[in-house]
Parts: sequence; C-alpha cells; structure tokens
Amino acid sequence: MMAVSFSKLTIPKFKESRWVELARKFILCFLFILGFTILEVYPASKEIIRLQADVTLLQQQIRDLQKSFDSQGAVLKTLVEQLSDQIAVLKKSVEEVKGSNQQTQAAVSARIDSITGQFSSLNSGVDVVLDKISKLSQQLAETKTKVESLDNPPPTGTNPGAVARTGPPSPEELYNAAYADFIKGSYDLAKQGFEEYLKHYPDTELSDNAQYWIGESHYVQRKFSDAVQAFDKVVQNYPKGDKAPAAALKKGYSLLEMKNNEAGIRELRGVIQKYPNSDSAQLAKDRLNAIGAPTEKTSSIRKSSGRR
Repeated sequence: MMAVSFSKLTIPKFKESRWVELARKFILCFLFILGFTILEVYPASKEIIRLQADVTLLQQQIRDLQKSFDSQGAVLKTLVEQLSDQIAVLKKSVEEVKGSNQQTQAAVSARIDSITGQFSSLNSGVDVVLDKISKLSQQLAETKTKVESLDNPPPTGTNPGAVARTGPPSPEELYNAAYADFIKGSYDLAKQGFEEYLKHYPDTELSDNAQYWIGESHYVQRKFSDAVQAFDKVVQNYPKGDKAPAAALKKGYSLLEMKNNEAGIRELRGVIQKYPNSDSAQLAKDRLNAIGAPTEKTSSIRKSSGRR
C-alpha cells in the first residue's frame, strides 16, 4: 500500500484567489442589491404608514358621526313622540270643546224655546185680561141698556122678553168662547171657534188675533205645515195688525221645526228687518244666534262694509 502525505499536498494559488474574488463579488452584489431594495422600500413604507393613519382618522370620524347620528336620532324620536302626544291632547281638547259647544247650543236653544213659551203665555195672559175687560165692558153696556130700558119702559102691548135674537153670536162671545177653549187645551175646538169668528167678522180689531191663535193651535199640536199657512195669513191679510210680528216669528220657528232651515232663517231675518223695534225681532235674533246663523245676509254685510 502506498502512503499519501498531505503535508506535501498544495493547492494552486490561482484557484484560491479566484474563489475569494468570486465570494467578494457576490457579497458586494448582495449588499448593493440589499441597499437598493431598502432605499426603494423605505419611501413606500412611509406612504403606507401615512395612508394607514388617514384610514384610522376616517374610521374615527365615521364612528363619531355614527354616535352623533344615533344621539340626534334618539332626540328626534323623543321630539316626534312628544309632538304626537301634544297632537293627541289638542285633538281631545278640540273634541271636548266641540261637545261643550253643542251642549251649550242645545241649552241656549232650549232656553230660547222656554222664554218664547213664557212670552207666548204672557201674551196669552194679556189677551185674557183684555178679553175680560172687553167682556166686562160689554156686560156694563148691557147693564146700562137694561137700566135705560127700565127708566124708559116700552109702550103698552109690547113684550121685551119676546124679542128673538137672530143672526150669529156677537163677536165678543165667539172670540171669548174660542179663546177659553185654547186656554183649556181644547185646540181643535179653539180652531173651530176662531174660524167661525173670522167667517162672520173677518175685519175687526180682533180678526188678526183670531187668525194668530189658529196658527198657535196648530203649532202647539206640532202641525207645523198648517201652522205656517195660518201664520202666513196673519202677515198677508193683516200686515198692520198687532199680531203680524209674532205671526212672522212663529212662521220662522215652524219652518225650522220642519228642517227647512234656509226658509226659516230667511223668515227670521225678515222679522228683524220689518219689525226692528219689536220683541219678536229680539227673539228672532236670539234664535238665529242659537243656531249659528248671522242675523243678516253675508252679501249685505259686505256691501255695507264696502260703502264705508
């Protein structure tokens, strides 16, 4: 076997220096590339960091806006609920006021009807007193006639008691009998009596009264259509009579009771215009106010305002 001595083995120098040179070049190239890469990456990293900061800031602003929106939304919701509650309260108040107004109008209307009834009763009482005075005057005249007949006896051969009365009863007797039936509530008999009176005495101081009480008899019996016709005859046949204003007033009442509001309001306004200083005119105003109707036509009010 042959022995090898490593001490005598030598590596050529040119080979050793070549490898070292290559290593150096490789290291230099690596360092150059690494430095270039670092130089390129560093500015990009700064830009990324800045963008990330901007994104973070935007995200924070979005969160702040979301919180603000949630807070304002809660406030708006609360305000809407409060407004809804206030609207409900106002609606309830309006309904209460409306109901109270209707009750007030009904009470006023009932009061007016009551006053009207009292006024009619008062008129009736006055008429009764006047009728009694008329009757007493008639009795006084008859008594005076009897006294005069006693002072001046008829010639011999005549019989005073044998004088037979012919023709209808006196106007006072007919009127008083019919009015007594009305006071007792016998309205049909009263109408017959007053119609009989007008048949025989159509043009006396009490003729308009008789026609008026015919209308009142119908009105009390709620025969409003007949009442309208009867009251209208008072106004047409006796326009200057004492009962004309009251007849026109009750005609208006009757039309309202028949739900003919337009004609009823027109009739009551006519009472105010034709008889402005009468009690009937004041009652007509009260009734118009009670039903919420103006006492004058709107057009006439506007014309008067324009002239001013």
